[in-house]
Amino acid sequence: MIDVARHFISYEEMKRNIDAMAAVKMNVLHWHLTDDEGFRVESKVFPLLHQKGSNGDYYTQAQLKELVRYAADRGIIIMPEFDMPGHAQSWFAGYPELASQPGPYRPGGRMQWQNEHPELKIPKSTSIADIVANMVAPTFDPTNEKVYNFLDKFVGEMATIFPAGYMHIGADENNGMAWKLNPAIMTWMKQHQMQSADDLQRYFVQRMYGILKKHHRQLVGWEEIYNDKLPADA
Repeated sequence: MIDVARHFISYEEMKRNIDAMAAVKMNVLHWHLTDDEGFRVESKVFPLLHQKGSNGDYYTQAQLKELVRYAADRGIIIMPEFDMPGHAQSWFAGYPELASQPGPYRPGGRMQWQNEHPELKIPKSTSIADIVANMVAPTFDPTNEKVYNFLDKFVGEMATIFPAGYMHIGADENNGMAWKLNPAIMTWMKQHQMQSADDLQRYFVQRMYGILKKHHRQLVGWEEIYNDKLPADA
């Protein structure tokens, strides 16, 4: 797994990493391409993603396709990771209407965004675990149908670049605080008999499962995607 969202590396460096993988017979590159800190792929459908979410560090579609071909020639498939519903600050730099809390947004660490929005208070604590559990992090709004229309088009575009049958959605480290502080989201949850943010997280993952299936991709996520209603092939 190579995380270029937080630590961008060049196209040529990616080639050298692929060569190194081939030398030791690794055959799957999990390429972590988006996170709070940066959005690293060119999107022609939604160009503000890379224009406002990358700080200028991203791969063009031509480069992405060439790296996929370069890896395939060495027996390696590339599985891209596009993080959601949390770890999504860089998405919202260009498209803040998709977020659960109003902007503005810019790529950077989650604590940076929290500190720039003092109206979203974190309970005082000396515990890092408490801060992580209570901080308000940039998060997609799962109750907004426009989110799924957007992600459907985005996944369709990325499926033309990454032909392997897997796509990673992250879906980790979401404490639900951005949802709990949005009255409209809480009302929607009550209307849909959802008891907790975990229920809404499950709903989002299920919707993304369907979108990926539509585009002939198998959903992959971190362990937080697991629930007893999750299809067995995720």
